Amino acid sequence: MSHPELERATGSAAPVLDRVARLGFAAKGLVTILVGVLALRYALGKGGGLTGQQGAIESVLVQPYGRLILAVLAAGLAGYALWMFVTAIVDPERKGAGFQGIAERVAFFVTGIGYALLAYAAVNLLLGRNGGGGLDLKDLAAKLLTPHVGRFFVALVGAIVMTSGVLQLRLGITGRFRDSLRPGLSRLARAVTGVSGTLGYMALGVLSLIVGWSLVQVAVQYDPSEAGGWQSALWLLSGLGQGRWLLGAVAVGLILYGLYFLLLVRYREL
Repeated sequence: MSHPELERATGSAAPVLDRVARLGFAAKGLVTILVGVLALRYALGKGGGLTGQQGAIESVLVQPYGRLILAVLAAGLAGYALWMFVTAIVDPERKGAGFQGIAERVAFFVTGIGYALLAYAAVNLLLGRNGGGGLDLKDLAAKLLTPHVGRFFVALVGAIVMTSGVLQLRLGITGRFRDSLRPGLSRLARAVTGVSGTLGYMALGVLSLIVGWSLVQVAVQYDPSEAGGWQSALWLLSGLGQGRWLLGAVAVGLILYGLYFLLLVRYREL
């Protein structure tokens, strides 16, 4: 498989990184779909529950072949974290060193940290350590929240996550995510990736804005209990408006976002 930009940035490591990235796309897609399916079932009153990515991987362990699936997910999540670090540092996607390019690359790096922690939680689950041993956002905020430097750092991370949310919404609205797809896709592949990417990025953008704002509030109020990840954001959406239609819409968006990442395994140009 040709990957000229990846070869430009990483040289002989490109073929290995290509496979690692695609495994990461698959793992991220499956975890996101699981979060979305559980949220949609809850929104429709069919059971399920509201959880984030760590809760989703914890639910895998009790399924048939759960340990095997979790081991594959752990490897994939670590692979996606590595891909985010590579994208941030060596810039195979040519984001550049302008203000927007730097903002996107910093957001990639922060995303990489998040998925590295998620992979760590999955490994700990496999080893039977204390419910996965992962840090949720409140734990992480509490560890970082020192009076001066830590407070600024938490606010900075919150601003980065909110910036990511704006960029994700823009990707969904403009459809520029299509620029990273292989040329020559069939009409059906273009349609499915277009719809899933558009609605998926818009749903992700909404969640990122809520999560980022919660971190800014942590810094402003000096209170780590204000921090919230996807689970808290979904709970917030479930209480807005009449019924749970807004939660249901975001849940469908998450399912489509996960589907889009599964499609990237085949259709992404690296």
